[in-house]
Amino acid sequence: MRSPPPWPPEKGFAVNRIFQASARTPEGGTSSIVDRLIQASSDLAILIAGDGTIEEVHLGKAFARERADGWLGRSWVDTVTSDTRSKIRSLLDEVKDVEISRFRQVNQVFADGIEIPVSFTVLQFDGKGRVLALGRDLRALSDLQKQLVDAQQALERDYWRLRQVETRYRLLFQKSSEAVLFLEAGSRRVVDANEAAGRAFGLPLRELMDLRIPEGLDLEPEETEKLRSHLAAVATSGKAEPITLTLSDGAVWDFHASLVREDRDQIFLAHLSPTGSVPDSVDEREKRWVQLLENAPDGWVVTDMDARVVAVNRAFLDLVQLSSEEEALGQSLGKWLGRPGADLTVLLANLQKFGVVRLFPTTLLGELDMDTEVELSGILLEEVDPPVVGIVVRNVSRRLAVDRGARRNLTSTMDELTHQVGKVSLKELVQNTTAVVEAHFIEAALELTDDNRTAAAELLGVSRQSLYTKLRRYNLEGPSRDRN
Repeated sequence: MRSPPPWPPEKGFAVNRIFQASARTPEGGTSSIVDRLIQASSDLAILIAGDGTIEEVHLGKAFARERADGWLGRSWVDTVTSDTRSKIRSLLDEVKDVEISRFRQVNQVFADGIEIPVSFTVLQFDGKGRVLALGRDLRALSDLQKQLVDAQQALERDYWRLRQVETRYRLLFQKSSEAVLFLEAGSRRVVDANEAAGRAFGLPLRELMDLRIPEGLDLEPEETEKLRSHLAAVATSGKAEPITLTLSDGAVWDFHASLVREDRDQIFLAHLSPTGSVPDSVDEREKRWVQLLENAPDGWVVTDMDARVVAVNRAFLDLVQLSSEEEALGQSLGKWLGRPGADLTVLLANLQKFGVVRLFPTTLLGELDMDTEVELSGILLEEVDPPVVGIVVRNVSRRLAVDRGARRNLTSTMDELTHQVGKVSLKELVQNTTAVVEAHFIEAALELTDDNRTAAAELLGVSRQSLYTKLRRYNLEGPSRDRN
């Protein structure tokens, strides 16, 4: 039986000659087994003499594009970065006492200056002091570690930003001279209140928390019924006329509640003020909120139901590169979206259906051709007349990109097609490449539109029939959520 060629095929590796001399079988199969074992267990193999110099180098498929010129005859320690040389010395010292060393990660420097992380283990090779270093490419693991660190840092930044916002909210809330209460709409239990509310009801703040309104208050029966009717009217219609309450100390207060949404729950926002001061206090509160929104670091925009701009803040004007609010008023929000037909359609459709949209990714196009990656979070306010849409625009261009994995998969596939050069014709290569890229972008469009094929076809600029044909061709068919 003819012996298989040594590994690598183009020239005999020293390990073949050693094993052929020491453990030859009648069939001549020993070297082939050793070749396959080394090839399967490593991406990079280095044969090192007893004095630490490199005798032979084999680059596996993972390093097919790298060059190891000039390594032969040099000390292995001199081919790695200075901060990992101590690990090489530890490996060489360790293998003198044991047959196989532990794995250590070093940064191997290739001929073109590229530093690549490699995990090496060293094993005794023969009785002459030579050793064999087997390495595994750690670039994929290194990329994952970097992404994990970037994601963790982004989470920590968001966490501390939220903590700062919460601290400011608590400071403003507790220092406010106006009594404010937050009540669960269903149980009418107090979930939050400020010190002014405790003083108005003559109760310590800790006793006011979790109290049910109005049953837990010391009010006259007619006052209790009046308050209960007011809250019922707000729960039914979303608003009601303010009422006056005479509290236990004889003081007369104006009480006004409104209904707000918090995730899927409904909350009463109630405030009390001395009789006759409600209009002024409401005006002052609204001025404070408007001032906060106008100076917020994130952009915000208010539009009507047709996405026509009603109001914006300074941060949004900076993102779309406008100098004044007047230039934006009356314009369609879709004018500045990267995919105006698809993105605006999907955004408005989800607002109509769910009432709220969170972290909708898109691109904002400035008037001076500056593109900014953003996330949109919006809410539909049907309680006001006419209804409006409020949208927060957050710049995420510096955040960890969410589609790195998809790009790596596409790059990996393209690398596989590149390896077919010389094996198939140019025409077939182009056809295969076109199919891969086309399928990739169809999947990306379906992901962006939440598998809405109508919106995906509009996003890609093709007809629905053409999109269905391509889905069948690339085996991408599945349940869809078309919205006609």
